[in-house]
Amino acid sequence: MRRSILAGVLVLMLVFPFFLFADEVAPVTMGEGTITFRGFIEAGLYFSVSSLTDTSYDLLATEALQPAGDGVDIGLWTLRVDNPPVEETSFTISYDYDPISNTNEAIEDTIEYVVLERPEDGTSRTVKETGSSSEVTISASSGLNTDSRIFSVRLTEAGAESALRAAASEDYIAYITVSLISE
Repeated sequence: MRRSILAGVLVLMLVFPFFLFADEVAPVTMGEGTITFRGFIEAGLYFSVSSLTDTSYDLLATEALQPAGDGVDIGLWTLRVDNPPVEETSFTISYDYDPISNTNEAIEDTIEYVVLERPEDGTSRTVKETGSSSEVTISASSGLNTDSRIFSVRLTEAGAESALRAAASEDYIAYITVSLISE
């Protein structure tokens, strides 16, 4: 019986260290495969044009509308570009408009004006004739990009003279189209 106990202890002494060091055995790779994960980030591009007022202005008495005035603020455009492209990209914002005219077809008076543009946080105004544009350049290093401009209207010299001769009416109107064009 002593022999069998001794034999059992010897077997345990030989087997037990195997269990203690079993995690040191290197696994054997039986096969493998590679999967490619792909992703993308779309540039967020947002452009909006909004009216700043619903006021109807007296074309003769409003000083800011006269050729020497600063113009009256009527609209705002905002361009926002998230996750800009790697290469520098330019955007063009164009202005298109016709003279002020009367909605009454019997009155054929037209009044010339110009659009004035300024940065939202600035005072310096730039004249934008119909068909002219502004350029906004976006680069990768600039992160979130937002550019907003306020636009105003002011009568030209010829427009002020036409307004003096125009028929009295509350129905003078002009439409100004502001468009974003990407190169």
